[in-house]
Amino acid sequence: MRKTLLLLLPLIIGCSIASAQKNDIDSLTKAYKKNRQDTTLVQLLDDKAIESELQTNTDSGLLHTRQALAISRKIRYKKGEVQSLADMANFLNERGDLPGALKVTFEVLPIAAEIKDYATLSECYNTLGLTYSTLKNDAKALEYYRKGLEITLQKHLDVQTIVESNNLSRQFLDMNQLDSALWYTNKAYALSLKKHLLLDVGFLIRNFGIIEYKKGNYARAADFFRKSAAQKPTLLNHYLQGEDYRRMAEAYQKLNKIDSCIYCAKIAYQQAQIERNPNLIMLTTSLLTDVFRKKNDYKQAYDYQQIMLKAQDSLFNQQKTLQVQNLTFSEQQRQDALKASVIAYQNKVRFFTLIGILGVAVLIVLILWYSNNARKRANHLLHAQKEEIAAQRDDLEQAYSDLKTTQAQLVQREKMASLGELTAGIAHEIQNPLNFVNNFSEVNTELIDEMEQEITKGDLAEVQAIAQNIKENQQKISQHGKRADFIVKGMLLHSRNNTGDRQLTNINVLADEFFKLSYHGLRAKDKSFNAEMTTNFDENVPQITIVQQDIGRVFLNLFNNAFYAVNQKSKTAGTGYKPEVTVSTSVENGQVIIKVKDNGMGIPDAVKEKIMQPFFTTKPTGEGTGLGLSLTYDIVVKGHGGSIAVDTKEGQFTEFIVTLPLS
Repeated sequence: MRKTLLLLLPLIIGCSIASAQKNDIDSLTKAYKKNRQDTTLVQLLDDKAIESELQTNTDSGLLHTRQALAISRKIRYKKGEVQSLADMANFLNERGDLPGALKVTFEVLPIAAEIKDYATLSECYNTLGLTYSTLKNDAKALEYYRKGLEITLQKHLDVQTIVESNNLSRQFLDMNQLDSALWYTNKAYALSLKKHLLLDVGFLIRNFGIIEYKKGNYARAADFFRKSAAQKPTLLNHYLQGEDYRRMAEAYQKLNKIDSCIYCAKIAYQQAQIERNPNLIMLTTSLLTDVFRKKNDYKQAYDYQQIMLKAQDSLFNQQKTLQVQNLTFSEQQRQDALKASVIAYQNKVRFFTLIGILGVAVLIVLILWYSNNARKRANHLLHAQKEEIAAQRDDLEQAYSDLKTTQAQLVQREKMASLGELTAGIAHEIQNPLNFVNNFSEVNTELIDEMEQEITKGDLAEVQAIAQNIKENQQKISQHGKRADFIVKGMLLHSRNNTGDRQLTNINVLADEFFKLSYHGLRAKDKSFNAEMTTNFDENVPQITIVQQDIGRVFLNLFNNAFYAVNQKSKTAGTGYKPEVTVSTSVENGQVIIKVKDNGMGIPDAVKEKIMQPFFTTKPTGEGTGLGLSLTYDIVVKGHGGSIAVDTKEGQFTEFIVTLPLS
């Protein structure tokens, strides 16, 4: 099956992949000409460098990335700065400047993590893996490749998942672990076909060829390399052409097809020269050196050997190796320096010991002098440390005071934010009872007019019927007026800063009111949002004594989080997804149980234990304060002696269970 798919791949790819990169650049060019935005120019320069020049013109590519970096830093565009630095590291790695690639990559890693640019973060790990793979540090290469793959899988970055899987496969090939290499290649290949991401499929076909080569199946290996070289993305890439023809040459060498071997090796060398890739030049010229030596053509063997040695020197000269070691093992150097200082101190002690042997008198004088100076230094150091500790204590006390003030302000801000969301829902909910009051008032006015006419006619039966209708309408007016009054009182209670008085409350009614208010609050901000609201209230739940506005805040926080979760999932889940939030109540073991469940994104296990902590939030910056669930926990547990728990499965559902005592 896999072989059939490989034969069909050139037809599957068609013209779309060959023109995809050009279309992206053209669209960005048109966008920049239209809006003249610096951010668009940065993206255009970076995309042009990576998509058009990474494998063809590293000098021009580096120039474009440096221009993009300068613009990004000038306008303080962090995302552009991160992308430009990551692209620069790619170019440096491609040119064989391994120390430069490492330096830039280590510089960009913390910035990418800070702004949560996961695509660039995985790209940096990939660059580190490539660099350490070139340096033959297999453990480090695998470590960084796996870090990159973990991010791409978590964030569903399919293109970079294929790249990371391919590089892991190549690393295992270098380590002769063929089963692992085949596993990662098959995974990447299946994902490429499933998602129609065929731009890098030549890499995967090449991996199948390398595996066959290492198994000794040289004819099948050459066939795979030939198919890889025929891919349109490969035809446009000097490095990939060179790599495929180099490996074809190695396979033909094993098959003793010397002329085919030399032909392919020379093509590979030409592509490597255009690419200016010292590693590929070194490998191809090494192969040509070996082949011509066996053909007794020592002149050509010597010429290619000199080119190989020059390329090898440019890639692995002593200065670059030392620079890499300085970047990677700076901590080890610090430890070595510390050990050297200890050794120096020990040598000094030995020196004074030897001097002391010259005479007891001289020894005593030196010891007393040394001890006195050491005591003075120790006293001086102790005094300085005390002053520093005192200053740090004062700074810490001030910082703690500032932190408490800030926390109090954030808590108040969270309360006011929830009040705003509540008000948006009230604006919709209070309209319904007011409409009823207005409508029945108008009907009663008309009925009174009719009743006056019937009184004039003397029709007592009709007068009594109209009076009964007026009475029924008045009861409805009273009912809906009380409902509006309840909503307004709830808003007033929610807006107060103090905890309020405890009072008997129907928990079903309170939950139902805030359920609707939360839904309409979100609808007020996003008219396109819809969700199914399901209530399963146990009518046998008795009234309990609570602080209404505090428990109202609890409900509002839980409902808001539930609706937010299903709303976020609805944006990516497709048309088959139906958002639903369910609230239910029950009585168990002398306690009221309130459950709020949604079929949203769920909560990852890694952060499940942190969600009740103050200032911790999983929402994007600006969309959450991290105080909602913290306040909820304090109100339920500390304020009402209850408990709150969460049951969740990432990507499927979240259910909060609130328990309140009956007494």
